[in-house]
Formats: sequence, structure tokens, C-alpha cells
Amino acid sequence: MQTKLYKPTLLFFFVLAFNTAFAQKDSIIYKIPMVGDKVVYSGTVTMKNKSAAQLDTASKTWFNSYFTSYQPVAPPHDADTSSVFSQGVLQYKVRPGMVNIPFICRITIRVTCKDNQYSYSISDIYFRPKSDMLNSIGYQNSPEYLIRVGKKKHLGLSTAMNVTRGQIREYLTKMNTAILECVASLNKALSRK
Repeated sequence: MQTKLYKPTLLFFFVLAFNTAFAQKDSIIYKIPMVGDKVVYSGTVTMKNKSAAQLDTASKTWFNSYFTSYQPVAPPHDADTSSVFSQGVLQYKVRPGMVNIPFICRITIRVTCKDNQYSYSISDIYFRPKSDMLNSIGYQNSPEYLIRVGKKKHLGLSTAMNVTRGQIREYLTKMNTAILECVASLNKALSRK
């Protein structure tokens, strides 16, 4: 009698541990900052003894040295006073299958400086393989889409044929790492004396 009770209990704990392990792996979906339905990395950093002009100069210097490819963004209604308001391109590698693929990630970054304080915002994020040939195959390029799909309990057959949970995790993890490294670089550059 004890053996009959032992097997279902063991099976229950195995299924619970399996589901918990996969839930932890997919936690990247819940760690990426969202504002409404958009991915936005933002923050405000307070410093001592830094004028707005010093921070402004440091942020522009950082931007020009960090991004090898960028273009200015037209400010809305010409009312923008940001030190940096541009689109930049981050580069990293993603391993959605058996091979590392070079990806580029286009972001819009805004840095606004005041005396002893600066704010940053990274939004409008899109990524794709660097290779035009791989782009013609069709990769998902929107983190918002991947987060929305990743939060579903079941992907469905048509979605699962295009992107797996492992691929969602890989795309979002690499994008998140690249953006956090960008923010860390900005913070380091602006905190220098």
C-alpha cells in the first residue's frame, strides 16, 4: 500500500520541480522593464559637485565614443533639451540554435542633464541579425512581441514553429545584457571626475 502512495507523491514532486525550473529560466521575461506595453530602460542618477554643463559634455563624449553607428533623432515639437537624443546601434551575438549569430540592436537613447543629476531613457528597441541573408529568413525583432508571447502559458503550434521558449530567453537575455552594459558604461563615464 505504501508503494502505491509513494509513486504518485514522487511523480507530483518531480512535475513541481520541473515546472519550477522552467519558470525560473523564463524569469528574464519578467525582469525586463516595461512602461505600459513598451520596453523602456530608464533611471535618474544623483551626483555631487557636477554641473549640468559638465554632465552634458561628458554624456556627449560618452555617446560619440560608445556608439560607432548612430543618428540624431528629431525632438518632438522642438522642445527637447536633452544632452543626447539619438539612435544608436549595439552589437552582440545570439545563439538561437547551434551557431552564434551576430545581431545588431537599434535603440533610442535620451540623456538629460541638470546640476548634480542626470536621467537616461532607452526605448524603441529593435534587434535583428547583422546578415541580410538571415533577415530574409525572418527573425522576430521586437522585444515587446517576445515578452508577450513568452508570458503565454502555451505558445501554440504556429508560434512554436517560429520561435521557441529557449529562443525567446536567448534573444531577451542577450539584448538585456547589452543594454545594461550600455547603461553601466554611461554611469561610469558620467561619474568620472
